[in-house]
Amino acid sequence: MRPPDFVDTLYDYSECYVKIEDEGRRVILDLPVLKSKEDTTCVFYQEGCSIYSVRPIACRLFPFRVEEETLDNGDILLNISYNPTCPGIGKGKMVDRKKLEGLVAEQFLLRTEDISPHIQKLNSSGEIASGARIYRTLPGRGRKRSSSI
Repeated sequence: MRPPDFVDTLYDYSECYVKIEDEGRRVILDLPVLKSKEDTTCVFYQEGCSIYSVRPIACRLFPFRVEEETLDNGDILLNISYNPTCPGIGKGKMVDRKKLEGLVAEQFLLRTEDISPHIQKLNSSGEIASGARIYRTLPGRGRKRSSSI
């Protein structure tokens, strides 16, 4: 499988997830997610996870999910919720809250570290306008939707 077969982004897939629009006034963070099959299961799931030993943090978090909320002051709040359709909810041992929060922080840090060099390069080359707004796409939830950050 090649990345375009399993990576979902709103824009055409490329190694750079930072897009510039509107003469540099809009910076789009098109952060990738794993594609889903028509039945909404992961493309790597066939009678179990075929990439279990190297699965991404988002998969290690399941059935929990993280949603970003931008506050009025510009801060980003990471909300942790769960997938209520998961048949394992309420069964088994309790989840270690600190471990869960650590995985969420690690995922956010890795994504930030991944895009920072691209933003710095675009900014130093003058491609990002002063006062530009930053937007975050929501792949997997329909086309061309974005959330202002």
